[in-house]
Amino acid sequence: MKIADLARSTLLPWPEEVSPDEVRQATSRLVSYVSGRVDADGAIREECESRVLESALALSLMTRTGAQSPARNRLLTFLRGHQEFPNRLDRVLASLSVGRETAGDAELVGRLTAGVLGSAPGFISARRRMMVYAVLSVLGCPLPADAELPGGGEVPTDPLHSWAAVQEASITLILATATGVSNKATEAALDTLLATDPATTVWEGYVLMHLLVLHALASVPGHEETVRRGLETLLRHQRADGGFPFVLELHNWCTATGGLALCAAGAEPELLRRMAGMLTAHQGGAPLRSLSRGATLTGGWSISPVVAQNDVDDTSCALEFLQAIDPVAHGAAMRRGLDALLAAQGADGGFPTYVAGASSEPCMTAAAVCALAPHPFTAPARERALAFLADSQLADGGFEPGWSRSRLHTLFRARLAASTAGPDDLRTAAMTERIERTVRETQNADGGWGMQPGDPSDDISTAYGLIALCYGDDPQPVGRALSWLLTQQKADGSFGGPPDMVGPRPFSYHFPLLTDIPVLLALGHVRSRVLDPSAAPQEVR
Repeated sequence: MKIADLARSTLLPWPEEVSPDEVRQATSRLVSYVSGRVDADGAIREECESRVLESALALSLMTRTGAQSPARNRLLTFLRGHQEFPNRLDRVLASLSVGRETAGDAELVGRLTAGVLGSAPGFISARRRMMVYAVLSVLGCPLPADAELPGGGEVPTDPLHSWAAVQEASITLILATATGVSNKATEAALDTLLATDPATTVWEGYVLMHLLVLHALASVPGHEETVRRGLETLLRHQRADGGFPFVLELHNWCTATGGLALCAAGAEPELLRRMAGMLTAHQGGAPLRSLSRGATLTGGWSISPVVAQNDVDDTSCALEFLQAIDPVAHGAAMRRGLDALLAAQGADGGFPTYVAGASSEPCMTAAAVCALAPHPFTAPARERALAFLADSQLADGGFEPGWSRSRLHTLFRARLAASTAGPDDLRTAAMTERIERTVRETQNADGGWGMQPGDPSDDISTAYGLIALCYGDDPQPVGRALSWLLTQQKADGSFGGPPDMVGPRPFSYHFPLLTDIPVLLALGHVRSRVLDPSAAPQEVR
């Protein structure tokens, strides 16, 4: 989204709290760091770090199949090292997997389930509850009394994207085995799982789903060889620390978001053109079998070239980036992406993450509005989407949880979406005022923001808050945020702190560069929206 033309007269004066030169130097160091992670073909290929959830499931699978290898010893070392971690969920999963927790502690299961559901959107709560039960079941916990098959045991027909469909099928078989149920739903679930070809591939690069599929099949007689071969396939992706990641790659997402941030911060045009070329080369998703129940975003983008399931988020970011680099040269690709995006819009005006007909989400809707904004023919769709956003805003100014642990994530994207509204859109103006108020009121005394109000400041949330306030009218909180953020920069130009991305919601996962990219994007918005007394205004696209 091109934002340089947005009320040039409303540029913020430079805040007294921080030196313009210091910000320019920090931005330059971070541009160099992120640029150095772009491969020759324009892709950013960051590696997902190991996570306790997948590692615990992997150890459980090795135990139930009797697998013994050096890989198991490395995995045990990884999990034992997480038994005293601050994150309670990680501690419990690690301890359950190596046998230190009491598997029958009903209170423990209840607390974990309540914590997971409290951090997830309401519309996925029933499915997420059953997933928690399935995970705990394969780790040795008895099922709670309210455990039931997804969909009440009926063959499902509701709109669902591929990943959720395979997750649902896995949970169905795991819970069916634990409760002694066999019916048409379990037969359909088995067919879905076998369609992922778990013996030879980690389907869609989704390690968590591969593990759930193998655990489900391990309970079905006649599939022992598939499980054995599937475990061998999994072990090829064990990380150096002994653990296993959530997914294998997010190349499209890292490239699109990294490209947007680099463009905003003034990176080299040739580098940006290579990144745009990489994205156009991988439009449409991988040529793999999709297991979605519902219309997918044909012509959009997926998280990575190995993934067939396209989504609104990747499509929106890719479209924004291509628009910023060369809308003429990439016109055909952009039109296909725009058509895919518009086809996903719901009757309520909002956008889902994956398939048409699924629940609309505020964060995805804000992303879509920003991607559609440069294109006049999308005005009716944008007006409906902004109305959905305004209707979705909570009393405290925030929104329902999205794909980030940070409350600021949807807030900053909604604020950018609101910037595209016309001057007579009073509902969007009221939403904007509430966004800015809650962002200002939740800023910590040190100048940063935490994932949730009252949490310690972290780099990602502070970047999100900084972007939102670049569109306000007060430079002072912007200066405080910049001052805090610059103290966090490392010697190599990068940033750190806890990860915010979640999948499946609300389980967090970590690609280290996805901390640097939001910070770089924030510095790019400062470059455009805050008047540097020694430099001409720049454009952020």
